[in-house]
Amino acid sequence: MPDRSAHRYACLLAVLLVLPARVLVGQAPAPGPLLLPAAIPGGFLGYTFCRNGVAETWIRADVVGTPELEEVLAHEAVHRREAAAFSSCEAFATTLTSARQVIAAEMPAYCAQLPIAVRHGADSLATRRDYVLRISAQAGAMENRLDVRGVFDRACP
Repeated sequence: MPDRSAHRYACLLAVLLVLPARVLVGQAPAPGPLLLPAAIPGGFLGYTFCRNGVAETWIRADVVGTPELEEVLAHEAVHRREAAAFSSCEAFATTLTSARQVIAAEMPAYCAQLPIAVRHGADSLATRRDYVLRISAQAGAMENRLDVRGVFDRACP
């Protein structure tokens, strides 16, 4: 028969290890539920998301120190500025409810990224085509048959 008191102590120890020290000694209330960090979605080099009203950007570790870092930082900076224009990041995120709205949010980010990619040696036409496909996939525009290429060409001459 397993020792129940050993199991209880192991559970208590596990809880104590994840609580911040200031909570254990009563210095401050807990900051809310303990949440694991958001994972960067597959295929993305960086990711901007909302946490406590503020847009936060994460960059994949394998991008740091590469030429792509500057491109990703420029792209994600646009999303942080977009979110900062609202009362909270979450308020901005609630506007992204249609393919057109996602396209409108992604377009300036990819436009900011494009000249950096070209400066790093990327072919402008091939990169534009790639960005249009990415935006279309993110927005669900392929299913909606939206003219993402036309919008991109007008937005990023």
